[in-house]
Amino acid sequence: MQAGAALACFLAAADAAVTASQPLRIVSFNIRYAAASLDTNEKPWSDRRTGLINQLKDITDDATEARAVSVLGLQEVLDAQLNDIKSGLGSEWTHYGFGRDDGEKKGEYNPIIYRTDVLKLVYSEQKWLSPTPNKVSFGWGAGSRRVSVIGVFEHIKTGKRFIHANTHLDNVSSQARSEGIKVVLSRIQAVQEEYGPLGVTLTGDFNSEPGGDAYSTLEDTGYLTELWNSGATRLGTNQLTYTGFSTTGKSRIDFVWFGPAVEKWYSAQQFEFLNNYIDGVFISDHRAVVADLTLL
Repeated sequence: MQAGAALACFLAAADAAVTASQPLRIVSFNIRYAAASLDTNEKPWSDRRTGLINQLKDITDDATEARAVSVLGLQEVLDAQLNDIKSGLGSEWTHYGFGRDDGEKKGEYNPIIYRTDVLKLVYSEQKWLSPTPNKVSFGWGAGSRRVSVIGVFEHIKTGKRFIHANTHLDNVSSQARSEGIKVVLSRIQAVQEEYGPLGVTLTGDFNSEPGGDAYSTLEDTGYLTELWNSGATRLGTNQLTYTGFSTTGKSRIDFVWFGPAVEKWYSAQQFEFLNNYIDGVFISDHRAVVADLTLL
C-alpha cells in the first residue's frame, strides 16, 4: 500500500509542523455483509475475512508507525463480522454503533472503530435517517433502515478533540438519500453546538455519485469538503470505489468529507482507494477509501 510509505515520508519531512498538530488516518469501507446467497464471484465471509482483516491491520499499522491516529468508518457490518474484525485488530480496539434494525445487534451496523488507548469517546449517538430519528424507523421510502453514527473523540496524548460521523445511505430511494444526508448534517451541527467548535470528518457509502442526489445535497451546503476536491494527492491508479465482484470499477460512491469548510481545521495530504481483489478473492464489493489528514 503506497499510503503508508508516503505518509511516513511526509511526516518525517514536516516533523516540526506535526508536533503542533495531529495526523489522522480516516477510513471509509463498505465491507459487504455476510450474505447467505452469494453473487457471481462472491466468496462467503469465512473466505473473505482473513484478507479483509489483514488489509485493515496494514492500514492501521502503517498509520501507527507514522504517528497517525486511525478511525475506521465501516458499513454493512453484521454482529459476527464486527466481532471478527475487532478480534483480528487486537484487544485495544473497540467500536461505537448498533444494529440498525433494533438498535442492538440485529441488522447491519455502521460502526466507528477506534483504539481505546489512543482515543477517548467523549460523546456518542446513533440516530435513524427518518422523520423520527430517535426511533428505529424507515425514512422516505427507503428500502432499509439507515442510521447516522457520531462520536466526539479526544486524543488522549494531546487533548485535541474532533467529531467523526459515519453513515450508509439508501440504495433504493433518491429522496431517502437526500433527506437522510440532511439528518446526518443536522446531527453533526447539533453536536457542534454542544461540544464545538471542532473539526469534523464524515465517512460513508452514499449510494450517490458526485453530482448525484445526496452528494449534491451535502456539497451545496458548503459545510464539508469531499477529499477528492481538496487538492490532496491521490495515490495509486484506482479511481472508483464500488466494483461489485469484478476487477472493473463501476462507480465512486464511498467518501471521506472533512471541515467545516469555512474554518481551517484540517489539512489534507493524500488518499487512496485500495485494491479489493487479494490472492484471488474479492474481500468486498467495495474498495476501502484511506485518507491522511492533519488535525490542526
